[in-house]
Amino acid sequence: MCIRDSYQTNPSHFRLDQNGAYRAPITFSKRAEETVSSAYLRGDVQLWQRRLKLVGGLRAEQTNIKAEGPLTDPTGNFQRRPDGSVILGANGQPLLIFPTTNALEVSKLTFFDRGARARKEYLRWFPSLNASFNLRENLVARAAWYQSIGRPNFNQYAGGITLPNTETDPGANNVINLFNAGIKAWSARTAMAALEYYFPRVGLVSVSAFRREFENFFGTTQFPATPEFLAIYSLDPNIYGDYLVSTQYNIAGTVRMDGLTFNYKQALTFLPHWARGVQVFANGSTQQASGAARGEFQYSPRLANAGISLSRERFSIRVDLNHRGRQVVNVLNGRGIEPGGSTRYAAPRTNIDLTGEHKLYRQFSLFAKLRNVTDIGVDFEFHSPGTPEVAQFQQRERYGALWTFGIKGNF
Repeated sequence: MCIRDSYQTNPSHFRLDQNGAYRAPITFSKRAEETVSSAYLRGDVQLWQRRLKLVGGLRAEQTNIKAEGPLTDPTGNFQRRPDGSVILGANGQPLLIFPTTNALEVSKLTFFDRGARARKEYLRWFPSLNASFNLRENLVARAAWYQSIGRPNFNQYAGGITLPNTETDPGANNVINLFNAGIKAWSARTAMAALEYYFPRVGLVSVSAFRREFENFFGTTQFPATPEFLAIYSLDPNIYGDYLVSTQYNIAGTVRMDGLTFNYKQALTFLPHWARGVQVFANGSTQQASGAARGEFQYSPRLANAGISLSRERFSIRVDLNHRGRQVVNVLNGRGIEPGGSTRYAAPRTNIDLTGEHKLYRQFSLFAKLRNVTDIGVDFEFHSPGTPEVAQFQQRERYGALWTFGIKGNF
């Protein structure tokens, strides 16, 4: 019996959570508007009979953000005198308009749809320089230096605010809880060099190295409220200036990521005519993070992909083998965790993907995409200095294989 039939048969078995029905749409009622205006200046130079090519530029980005989210203010349920002052009871605590047992009426007075508002703007500059040099006709050296950013999630601006009880002294649990609209976008400076060799017909092999330095990555903290920070949310510093703010912040220092990549692909044109259209490819990378905040990065030190494809006039098929090494998920420290911390990893895994296409007519084709055909899951483990191997396994997630079939048309 489905839920609808059960409700029609036994409506008394169901009860509407009116408080939940009131709070749910407000919780997800968020709006963030981000306007990015940019301008770019570029210059190109070719030297030494066009063997050396330089491309440089400077991009400016002005970002303006307006956001709204839910506001929680417990003082909305306090009884007040005509002059606005709070009425206190015999115990020195504010008298409530509705008791806490009347959850719906309390929510109506303390939980407001898009009552939290934030505004922010910032200007960033992004220089870049790319160079390539033809060592030989089929051998090219490349180098580049550039800057990039990672913008905060929109929840940083529209995630909402939970205000403290202003009739109680500031404390560990009586703080302003909010996402930090004033947080800076993290930035990265990247330098890379590569060497590429092109095969006489179709294909190439390349190797490259890079170094990327991240600044202003995100962490969690508490700090005393300042008038400048409260102004972002239009909060009165005379009321909230003595309270702590629990939010996110930009971690001091840098995290360095060093890596190497390898790429190879080639059409096997030397095969007999009946085996024409075969191409093989492989690529891999290794990278290592260093720095105090490296635990904030979710990355795999080793990645590898390889495969083979066959293309003909009326059909094509491709097999991909994808390997992801042990991935750092996060690093845990704190009470009950031995010195050195505990690192949570996603265990190494390898999966296989298949894709194929067959042309029926000039405009129509049948296609198939088979993802993770062997149904490989993800194992999560905890590693710390004193954790025995038998206790490292935490959980296993399996998403199954995804098989997609369809007809594609080109007009």
